[in-house]
Amino acid sequence: MQKLLFSIGFILLLILSIDGTLNEVHATVFLDGHPVEIESCESTSSTIQMTDSIYIDVVGDISGSASNSDRAKGNSYWVTIEVELTEAEFWLDFSDTQTLTYYVFDCPDEFGTYNEVYRASESVTGVGAGWYSSGPLSITLGVDMHYIIAVSWTGSMTYYFGSNDTVPTSFGFYTHGYASGYDPLPASFESLTNDQATYYQRLTTDHPTALQMTTWGAIKAGYTE
Repeated sequence: MQKLLFSIGFILLLILSIDGTLNEVHATVFLDGHPVEIESCESTSSTIQMTDSIYIDVVGDISGSASNSDRAKGNSYWVTIEVELTEAEFWLDFSDTQTLTYYVFDCPDEFGTYNEVYRASESVTGVGAGWYSSGPLSITLGVDMHYIIAVSWTGSMTYYFGSNDTVPTSFGFYTHGYASGYDPLPASFESLTNDQATYYQRLTTDHPTALQMTTWGAIKAGYTE
């Protein structure tokens, strides 16, 4: 096992659809100072810079869907820039009144035991398909930690997902989907496999140091081989 460290920089041109999903992305990735052009026409992630320090990251899309009761779904992220998570939103579809619980769990490794950092529940009357929000949050996401950000529900509803490998965000990377939980999630659990689904999710983060869109991807990335 060897851990390799190298610098990656991104210059991104994002082309967004009306609902905020990313239809096309062109990127210049700098590896050891050498630019490498990357183009993808079917990425399901996007980053929107709202102010100098506030970013909204969207992962997943509505290309896949399923309906289940009393489940928990979420995504795992690897953090490479310390940020404050200020809101988490999930694209769900229901019309009755249910209890939604929002969670943040952390782990030093992508696959391992995740421990509770935050949970909050509220009774929500659904209005059909749309973004359902955690409300204001103030949760520090630390460098080189992995976080599962999830939601669970008490009734039956439809949830949505795309399919992605690891993709960049403004604070690090989306790494895998978490699908095997039930409502309510325990205070700790194991996430050991990639669900191969990217649950449609929108995260708002506050970066302590203002970043520019041409440089937010200049991060230190550590990969284990």
